[in-house]
Amino acid sequence: MRRSLKCVYCAEVATTNDHVIARCLLEKPYPPDLKTVPSCRACNAAYKADEEYLLAIMAQAGFVPSLMSKVEKDGIVDRMLQGSSGLDARIINSLRVADDGRVYMTPEEVRIANVARKVAFGLYCHRYTPKKLPSLADFFALEPLHNEDDKNFIVVLAHTERFQPRRWIHVQTIKPPGSRPIQVFDYMFVRNWYLRDFERLFCVMRFHETIWAAVRCPEPPNRKHPKCRVEHRYDGRQEPL
Repeated sequence: MRRSLKCVYCAEVATTNDHVIARCLLEKPYPPDLKTVPSCRACNAAYKADEEYLLAIMAQAGFVPSLMSKVEKDGIVDRMLQGSSGLDARIINSLRVADDGRVYMTPEEVRIANVARKVAFGLYCHRYTPKKLPSLADFFALEPLHNEDDKNFIVVLAHTERFQPRRWIHVQTIKPPGSRPIQVFDYMFVRNWYLRDFERLFCVMRFHETIWAAVRCPEPPNRKHPKCRVEHRYDGRQEPL
């Protein structure tokens, strides 16, 4: 009799597969090869509110068609806000007026960081296939930033020391009618050369070309096989080592 899989977040018995990138943050039709990790039902649901909050924030602050359509009447975020007075109030309370009269948002960065840490953790497991899983607490999310922030230091991590762009891994790209292709979600693992006070390995990611996030990751223990994929271990038929 095979042993039961363990939840990667809490080590209890896994009863579901948790999508590394929540489908609510992607576009339909979803990519057929979305990465998952084994999870218990409680941990799988634990991030739902933060993921929906990130989606609502992005839709309010984004300028790409894939986001702007979501806040239109009967769009997914419009329906979400109508159905949740608490979420609607949090969005309204985050609005501020600048000295020049422009309205801007002050998002709850901790909630966005929670999502970024969870995504980086899952991508790390798939990228490095550690024999002993690290703790989610070992992943440290930097301040999330808007794509148009003129102090977006995360952009620097996405370039080499000679400021040549690094290669993104594109999870989903869409081509809205009459618009250029949009990267719904992409990421990269990079060696940090810029932030001297931090460890070297970072996961840099972009959500809908709007929100940038960077998460410091622990050094992988099996550096000799960096290209192995975790699906070979976390396929629902074996227990993670």
